[in-house]
Amino acid sequence: MRTRTYPLALMLLFCTSTLLADNILMDDSSDDIYWQPEEPFKEGETTLPEKIDLDDLQAFQVSANDPRLQYFIERGSLQTGDDKVTRFVVVIRSRTGATNTSYEAFRCGERLFKVYGYGSDDKLFAATKPEWQTIPKDESTDFRAALYDDLICNLLTGQSNSPDAIFRAMRDNRTLAID
Repeated sequence: MRTRTYPLALMLLFCTSTLLADNILMDDSSDDIYWQPEEPFKEGETTLPEKIDLDDLQAFQVSANDPRLQYFIERGSLQTGDDKVTRFVVVIRSRTGATNTSYEAFRCGERLFKVYGYGSDDKLFAATKPEWQTIPKDESTDFRAALYDDLICNLLTGQSNSPDAIFRAMRDNRTLAID
């Protein structure tokens, strides 16, 4: 008779302890004495480049490697601001010579991009109501995914790679991604 009370007592103890440990597996950082709320993202002031230097372009590859289009970044435009946003000029040239340009930005670690302006040749015009958008994950057809995943952003740290490392990888036709 005594051996039956031990399992019953253990089961009763187990049931009451799990009820008392309400949400023990929930991670609520507000209970942590060191927890500080994250500051909301505040974007720095952005102005369009006055002119694009078409003599200062660095080619990069998109996985699809469509021979009809060539992709470039203007070397002097690639900068990461105090707001941790990396901004740059993209130049896309067709094999017939038509050129489209845009001034864009990435928020590394959040997989977001914004287009501040569009143009052709060496002049940009401000985009109306630019907004942050998600970068698609298909590198085979999207130059932004190729830039984000393979060159500009360090996917482990959520920070931008250095411009020197980015341009060296572009020149050597390799990626900075860690597989």
